[in-house]
Amino acid sequence: MEFPISPDLSSIIINNIAHARKIVLREGVAVYRLNISTAERNAAVEKTSFYANTNNMFVEKIVEPSLAQKLEPKNISKQRVPMAAQGFINEYFTPIHSLINGNIEVGKILDAIYQCKTKRHINRLRLCQKSKLDARSLHIEGERIFTVHKDGTVQFNPDPEIGCIAAITGVRSFVYWQIPTDKVLDIYNYWKEKGSKTFTKVDPAWMNEHYGAYRRIVTVDCKDHIHLIFFNHVLPHEIALSPSLSAFISPITEYNKTKIKKICTFHPPEYLGLTKHESNLLGACYHRPGFEWPSGKTAHLIHHRAYPFYIKRLKNRFITTRNGKKSIQMQLPTHGTICQKTKDYREKLKLRGIILPNIAFAENTPHFVVDLLERSDYELTLYGFISS
Repeated sequence: MEFPISPDLSSIIINNIAHARKIVLREGVAVYRLNISTAERNAAVEKTSFYANTNNMFVEKIVEPSLAQKLEPKNISKQRVPMAAQGFINEYFTPIHSLINGNIEVGKILDAIYQCKTKRHINRLRLCQKSKLDARSLHIEGERIFTVHKDGTVQFNPDPEIGCIAAITGVRSFVYWQIPTDKVLDIYNYWKEKGSKTFTKVDPAWMNEHYGAYRRIVTVDCKDHIHLIFFNHVLPHEIALSPSLSAFISPITEYNKTKIKKICTFHPPEYLGLTKHESNLLGACYHRPGFEWPSGKTAHLIHHRAYPFYIKRLKNRFITTRNGKKSIQMQLPTHGTICQKTKDYREKLKLRGIILPNIAFAENTPHFVVDLLERSDYELTLYGFISS
């Protein structure tokens, strides 16, 4: 497969927030440079741990990369830690997330693109140390991919989900297929023949034969500034590896108030009986995920298929015995230093209007890793710690 074509940058750069959604829908991708200084960015990156959760669980210590390495991710050594092979860093609600989501400018552009007053779901970081295009990762992950009109014509959903990646340091690439409206019929017929309600994978050889001229790549240099990359979820796109640190930004319209009636080994026992939203709030206090990711899939730090590989490296706190065999049971971390249970701290939370599930203050619940009092009311309201 030939190297994808770079689009005309002038056509995808967002200069006016009011035009942001129009550009994404027209071009498939749009890029916005945040008005956050290099010094602010660097300070937040330096405070963001990559392996604090891992070090709390593992017997051996993983060395945190230096700021210089974080700014040049190609220089970070690959670690044998959970999810690293997929490029994920198991740290959520971090200082770098706070810098981005606590920025009112970011809120304005997200509200403009999603055409509503958005809220936030906690999400994680992604780290990549090499450059590689993987045509086999070609997929479509949006819902309601196609719209079929009464006259039989087909187009991609004109009101699609729109994804957002915050490119923080290094060089971040994104590969997508900018298929014109009058060329959609072939992939629609392919979807009818091979797709399903969870249509995700597309044969790259088939795509190259039918749409090879429409494969595009956007590459953003983040030496000095954070950039937001917006993309149309229903267009085919790929995982383009590039030496970079990026964050997943997850705008939502409502918090999930469904009660958790059953947990698995992925989840700390404290999540049982909470709503999914409450589990997000509690997990965020430890740089952890809640019950599930924004996609609705069950969130985990270690997937159960990897349990045999990691079980010998974990501290006893995370080991349990099931049916006579050792297994992993996720727990809240114990490296926090913020005692949320004191009368003084709880009164300060109350004065700020910060609401947490009662289990956060239970006798055996570990100290918080995150000091919520250091976060702005604006950010805490987006995540639902403070009622809007």
